[in-house]
Amino acid sequence: MKHMLKRLTITNYLLIEALELDLSEGLTIITGETGSGKSILIGALGLAMGERADAGLARDPKQRCIIELEVNVRGLGLEAWCEAAEVPFEETTIIRRQLDPGGRSRAFVNDTPVRLEQLRELGERLVHVHSQHHTLLLNDTRFQLGLVDHAAGQAKGVTAYRADFRAWRAVADELARARDEEARSRAELDFLQFQLDELDQAQLKEGEQESLEQDLARAEHAGEIQQALQSTDAAIAGDDGMLAALSTLRQQLAKSARHDAAVNELLTRLNSVTIELKDIGSEAERLALGVSVDPREAARMQERLDVLLRLQQKHRVKDSVALLAIQEDLRGRTQRMGSLADRITELEGQEQAMQQNLGAQAERISAARRKVLPTLELEVVMALRKLGMPNARFTIDHHLTAPGPQGIDEVRALFSANKDRAPEPLDKVASGGELSRVMLALISLSAESLGLATVIFDEIDTGVSGEVADRVGVLMAQMARKRQVIAITHLPQIASKADVHLLVSKDHAAEVVTTDIRPLASEERVQALAQMLSGKKTTKAALDNARELLKGR
Repeated sequence: MKHMLKRLTITNYLLIEALELDLSEGLTIITGETGSGKSILIGALGLAMGERADAGLARDPKQRCIIELEVNVRGLGLEAWCEAAEVPFEETTIIRRQLDPGGRSRAFVNDTPVRLEQLRELGERLVHVHSQHHTLLLNDTRFQLGLVDHAAGQAKGVTAYRADFRAWRAVADELARARDEEARSRAELDFLQFQLDELDQAQLKEGEQESLEQDLARAEHAGEIQQALQSTDAAIAGDDGMLAALSTLRQQLAKSARHDAAVNELLTRLNSVTIELKDIGSEAERLALGVSVDPREAARMQERLDVLLRLQQKHRVKDSVALLAIQEDLRGRTQRMGSLADRITELEGQEQAMQQNLGAQAERISAARRKVLPTLELEVVMALRKLGMPNARFTIDHHLTAPGPQGIDEVRALFSANKDRAPEPLDKVASGGELSRVMLALISLSAESLGLATVIFDEIDTGVSGEVADRVGVLMAQMARKRQVIAITHLPQIASKADVHLLVSKDHAAEVVTTDIRPLASEERVQALAQMLSGKKTTKAALDNARELLKGR
């Protein structure tokens, strides 16, 4: 056997303080009293395979919890997965899951950190766990379809199809939203375009309003401003103005300035004042000549200002800057609406191509499913006969549906344990023990078709006993000839078929309750089977029966 689980190491996990367990080829059976911790091993394996970690799994919350799994992966074709995950490929691969104090979870493959979804993907290729929960799932038609896919070798194809379906659904949803937006836009576009045209025709300019308001204020008071400027010019440069008076003063100071430095300083300052007054007078004269008193120009400016104020009131803003922002927003919205048709055309082409591709995939998958159904039905019936159901009838009702995440097929398993009763849905006619056997039959066939590396059964034998239990054990042993099979059971008939028998026990005498697991030697197996047959107080008959069971392996 090329690929298998070789060693499981557990530290600080629930009832286990430290455990190193070597795992063997063939059929390994795990037994123990109820509550001894058998399912703890399955839980630890689940963590190593990428299941999410609940709080409180660490035995000592102050210490790190570690689950380490050594796996021989030779022949499983994991080189490509390792390359994609940037993990060094080793034929003996070490998987480690750490739960640090505080709740942080980390995962490693060959000492290389990996994401939880990567670990889960790797785990699905290494170990397949089946429990009572899966037996109940057998009533779920989606689960039944998954089993058909396993038998048809379509599991990977369906996974790829499902991813493409999600991508198509996303494009289809985007197309629907674009069409809805276009429908709303058509009703809105004319109004938006009207608003935009109105703003475009207004030829808005930043700062224009402030300039207009200033010019209008000047125009309204033009006469007053002109008179003030002319009066200023006359007061400075007129015959009786300030410049004439200053000229006289300068002449008087000039005579004394030659004899007194302070007077000369005053003269200098007076000259400066004279120059400044001349400049003021000239500027006042120029401005007076430039003052417009044209009422038509004032009316034009008022009309322009009225346009701006009306637009501001219409759009409920306070200035032209806000109007310019609205104008750009309207332009962007109308342009998007104009380009929406192009986007819809693009999405329609993309959606149609994706739909055609999905249809082709779904047809291929459906053809493979339909092809395998008769063979699968017959093989399940043959397996059920080996499991003590000689009159079992098993069929799979199939019909086509609209394309969905699983394709275009719906299936429903129909079963009858009696030849005088037509097959009906499993949930209506199958007892717990019958469900277990149907599930086991399907798993054995799936394992064969897929070449599963390791199959684990967690008390899947619930509801069976006696000769039926013996047949279940035989089927598990047959499966274990080609793959590693690990099974937790409470039935001695199944335990007797083991190549390796592991006993789980709980130490109640210790200060802190712990769980231990160890392989049993031949005579220890007799004792363990006898206790399973008669309880803790074993009888000679139980011991003899246990030896007979072991002889019948």
